[in-house]
Amino acid sequence: MRKSFRRNLRGVSPVIATIIIVAIAIVMSIAVAYWMLGLGAAFTRFEKLEFTSGYATYNVTLAGFDIKMKLKNTGSAALTIDQVFINGVPWGDIAAADKGTENLIGTPLAPGGEKLDGLIQLKKGTTYVSGMTVEVLVRTAAGRDFPKVIVLP
Repeated sequence: MRKSFRRNLRGVSPVIATIIIVAIAIVMSIAVAYWMLGLGAAFTRFEKLEFTSGYATYNVTLAGFDIKMKLKNTGSAALTIDQVFINGVPWGDIAAADKGTENLIGTPLAPGGEKLDGLIQLKKGTTYVSGMTVEVLVRTAAGRDFPKVIVLP
């Protein structure tokens, strides 16, 4: 008795074939998702300004306070400081008798941890007194706000 070669071959069962197809589809969808997330991250830039330090000292010659800040751009996009607020008041609206120099507005910071030293001088008087808490808020050109609370000595 002669057997045919084709009769001895067996195929994969339909259940196993379905499991293999589903597994391949899941692996491919995960690979496409990772590729899309990587592609999206290449076009998504963000700015992040960090205060590495912020403190106030008493300035005898000014008879006021020096607020010294060290800022750092840790984001992936360049940022430009657009405005500085002291206790919610824009720097330009503070009375000339109450403010000294300020070197932050209009300053660009490149991404990747570029650093900037800032100085704000406030004259001591009825508006700013020792022990007072001052909120310094830095606003970027993109409209993001970065606050820092400093206590005057």
